[in-house]
Amino acid sequence: MPQALTEHRKLAAIMFTDMVGYSALVERNEAFALALLEEHRRLLRSVFPKHQGSEIKTIGDGFLVEFSSALAAVQCGIEIQEEIAKRNSANPPQGLFQVRIGIHAGDVVRRDDDVIGDGVNIAARIEPLAGAGGICISRQVFDQVENRVAKSVKRIGEVKLKNMMRPLEVYWVGYEGAASGPPSLVQANKSSENQKSIAVLPFLSMSSDPENEYLSDGLTEDLIMAFSQLKGLRVPARTSSFAFKGKHEDVRRIGQQLNVTKVLEGSVRKVGERLRITAQLINVADGDHLWSQTFDREMQEVFAIQDEITRAIVQALEMQLIGAGDQPLVKHGTYNTDAYQLYLQARYHFNKFTGDGFKRCIECCKKALEIEPNYTLAYAALSLSFQYGWFYGHLSFKEKLAAIGVHDLFAEKAVELDPNLAESQTALAMVRFWNERDWSRAEDCFKQAIRLNPNYVTAHEQYGFFLACRRRTDEAITHAQRMLQLDPLSPMNTLSVAGIYWLIHRYDLMLEQADRLFDLEQNFFGTYWMLGLAHWAQGMHDAAVADLRKAVMLGGGPVPLADLGCLLGRLDRKADAQQVLEDLRELGKQMYVQPPYLGLVHASLGNHDEAFDCFAQGMEHENGSIAYLREYCICAGLDDLRADPRFPALLKKIGLEP
Repeated sequence: MPQALTEHRKLAAIMFTDMVGYSALVERNEAFALALLEEHRRLLRSVFPKHQGSEIKTIGDGFLVEFSSALAAVQCGIEIQEEIAKRNSANPPQGLFQVRIGIHAGDVVRRDDDVIGDGVNIAARIEPLAGAGGICISRQVFDQVENRVAKSVKRIGEVKLKNMMRPLEVYWVGYEGAASGPPSLVQANKSSENQKSIAVLPFLSMSSDPENEYLSDGLTEDLIMAFSQLKGLRVPARTSSFAFKGKHEDVRRIGQQLNVTKVLEGSVRKVGERLRITAQLINVADGDHLWSQTFDREMQEVFAIQDEITRAIVQALEMQLIGAGDQPLVKHGTYNTDAYQLYLQARYHFNKFTGDGFKRCIECCKKALEIEPNYTLAYAALSLSFQYGWFYGHLSFKEKLAAIGVHDLFAEKAVELDPNLAESQTALAMVRFWNERDWSRAEDCFKQAIRLNPNYVTAHEQYGFFLACRRRTDEAITHAQRMLQLDPLSPMNTLSVAGIYWLIHRYDLMLEQADRLFDLEQNFFGTYWMLGLAHWAQGMHDAAVADLRKAVMLGGGPVPLADLGCLLGRLDRKADAQQVLEDLRELGKQMYVQPPYLGLVHASLGNHDEAFDCFAQGMEHENGSIAYLREYCICAGLDDLRADPRFPALLKKIGLEP
């Protein structure tokens, strides 16, 4: 006969720990991961008894620990993180590990050798909010340790946790060697009465002609932009909403993944010049339809339909959006439907993020401008296409010269026509940052763009890179995290966030995003590009070389190929690095390879004269990669190049301090 379980209820402080990035590390190097796990366990187990912590069990790479007091649990957490920080400072990059800690005090049930109950569940759910190397505590713990912990304790805010009716207030605990403040993760989970949210899902194209798909996608994007400019309303960006295109997901699951309370969906049918647009607003919690309408109109009325839909949604949410109906909702830029349809086609092709996509976007923008010469959004899109296409090598320097000359004047024209559009201000900011390196005026444009539309992801992305180049680390992290809040399911934006973290030398945060990319899209070149750079920073060179080779194989183009060459040069694999130089030159016959990419590979081989020639050519070509040169050389360990007396002189020309 089985022995009866013994259990009793009690108040206790519960600690949950988790080793950051362990699962992904196992996939890449199991033996190394297991060795690191055992060292991590020995370190934590040496600290628990000092604070009368009782280890209940290990859960994968984490611990569940019980304490008799909240103060003891917090003091134990601080000592753990300080010991890990000391240990990491004395180890090479490839041997680093970090831990997240969550602590809650509450009612638990002790059942034989286990502990269960809400107290345990809450500790487990707040642990991920701590961030790498962080400690997150609940309000119940804070009330018991306030003014009793020598370290700083900062409020993160209220979070909505799974299966909890009410939001929970959480705090971040500082320690010697900790980050300067808590991670800004709460905004992504915030569900307070003052923060309303809506996702606009891709409208379904019902037209018989597949070429009309640009219209349904464009209408969706315009509604996203319109809602994103309303005060008090959080709207996931285009890429995250379009992650559900063509999928039949339950609306409650979509709401959970995008962290929204309402979803707008619909369809578009175009027959000749006739349009039928249906739209419905759905409540995520119960799937109820709050509003729906069908519009049968002429194509020339498409602008009026957008305004009607937007205002109808505002009206449906009027208690949450007091005064929103007085705000301008949609900026069309033109009321010429031919020019508008060409602009929608341009955006449709731009969002493919391919060489052909950028070129077709440029063609469509030019045709739109022939019809509507003062079409601000078309000028802004034209500038962005040249900038991104040129950076990734899809457009050659000769094509750029033939199309726009040495300088990109499209962005200036866009701002001249309408300085109150976030798109035009961002385009001009990128020209001043990437091409002209006019740091002060670039920042003015970035700030203005974000003031005009705080939800415009591209502005946060490029401003994050700008701040990273200026070594304003905390601000760069803030904008990177804002990108993740606005567009959590976008591989391209996650790649950019990882790139920002690389430039500010926060390789721990970068590896988190590289692992996140792996979960989002395993066949994306950017996934292996960022994994390669992260492994390089950690000293895992064989893994880094393999990752970068795969990024190139998946169509990454000249940028990850140059990174591979630079790494091989740094590893003294000169023949392999020289081959990459030849590959870059050969690739340059098919697409544009910015001269600084070649310069970095030359630098890794010790060819400083050739490297500085390439950098000089990059300055002449107004290459965006020049802006990243200072931080890249630190990341890549190009210390000999940085010690060359020509290097500080070059940085001065770029507008940066050595």
